[in-house]
Amino acid sequence: MFVGRNNELKEISDALNSEKFEAILLYGKRRVGKSEIIRESLKFTNLPVINFECKKTSSMLNLNLMAQLFLNEFDLGNINFTSFDSFFDFIFNYSLNHKFVFVIDEFSFLLEDDFTIESALARAIDKYKNNSMMKLFVSGSYITLMTKMIEYGSHSFGRFNHILLVRPFDYYTSSLFYENYSLEDKIKMYSVFGGMPYFNSLINSNLSADDNIINLIVKQDSILEHEINEMILMETNKINLLNDLISIIGSGVTKYKDIVTRMNQFNGSRPDYLLNKLIDMDILRKVCPINDKNNSKRMFYQFEDNLIHFYYKYLFNNPYTINRRDAKFFYENFIKDDFEANYIPMKFEMISKDFLLRLNFNNKLENIVMDIGTYFFDDQKNKINREFDVVTKDKMGYISYECKYTNSPISLDVIEEEIRQTKNLNIRFYKLGFISKSGFEKNVDKDKYNCYELKDFYC
Repeated sequence: MFVGRNNELKEISDALNSEKFEAILLYGKRRVGKSEIIRESLKFTNLPVINFECKKTSSMLNLNLMAQLFLNEFDLGNINFTSFDSFFDFIFNYSLNHKFVFVIDEFSFLLEDDFTIESALARAIDKYKNNSMMKLFVSGSYITLMTKMIEYGSHSFGRFNHILLVRPFDYYTSSLFYENYSLEDKIKMYSVFGGMPYFNSLINSNLSADDNIINLIVKQDSILEHEINEMILMETNKINLLNDLISIIGSGVTKYKDIVTRMNQFNGSRPDYLLNKLIDMDILRKVCPINDKNNSKRMFYQFEDNLIHFYYKYLFNNPYTINRRDAKFFYENFIKDDFEANYIPMKFEMISKDFLLRLNFNNKLENIVMDIGTYFFDDQKNKINREFDVVTKDKMGYISYECKYTNSPISLDVIEEEIRQTKNLNIRFYKLGFISKSGFEKNVDKDKYNCYELKDFYC
């Protein structure tokens, strides 16, 4: 099932329908849907398509396979290419008189073996771009290598006129994979599987949310456990150090100085390189309060990838993993209580930010939001500090949102307590908002506050 990606498909469609050479680069983490976007977009063109997926092998073997596919497609006989320079020169020269689409998928496999191939492609584009009629797609999953291609100073810089960073879906688009689930189960599924299209495509909507979690990730040697291991191995050979670091953050240690201390205890290494690597891989994000962005002491790290967070929190270091042979028993006894009481409410705060951004994008907020994030209050004189998890900033100032993922509706007492706290702390929120899983009691004045409940998330 193909869902979403309307903006990407529109841009690619315009490129396919143009009368000039087009070079389109797509990159993003493994399983984010790059190949599916290409396949879907090609359904709407009548041009001949050569679609080659690079193999994780030598660049010369890939060259031979790619050339064989191209020559066979256009019945051009047998030609022996000794380098990518000669092959790219041949296909670009052929494109001076022939229209076709040429897709090089998983191009980063080539770069991993021989990064000079990037310069060979750039030289061919420079030489032929003004007269070529080819539509060239290049995609890759090794984010570090692919971003090198588009950095200033690289041979490929400026050679691609369409660059698409393919990101995971938000909570709303992800829910299209399990439309028949209850609102609570939609939140639960996104809290575990996040926005990766492939992960979500594995969900069997005829099973319960819990059964999908058990089958796809909790079960020993599950398909998604292997995916996680492959994802991490693909980007770095420092797998042991990376596992140490993710485990530390998964256990709740999120501030930089605390991470450094724990890493020293584990293996005596500093985490800076690996932290940046995990950010590049879209596994972590660096979080700074929106009212104090330059204060490194307030900075902390948060999981960007929900599935990896779930795996490292509940499975990777769990001392009772021997019981995973009975996955349902393991889930019921070692995961479910904490998962529902703590993990999902924490993810609900992050989902609430995406919800507010969605409202903002659709012009459904009173004022345009310029920033969203955490807000840190620190009164050193009185030794009082507090962190507010969901705060927006607009032209009027700050709005703080209290998020409650409980089975009870938000009462007037909860709202009045939040008012008292912010007044006592002398925080200048010009308005308060409340986001509730279970709605609000009747005596809450919804016109006075920004009030949202779960059903609003999926409108």
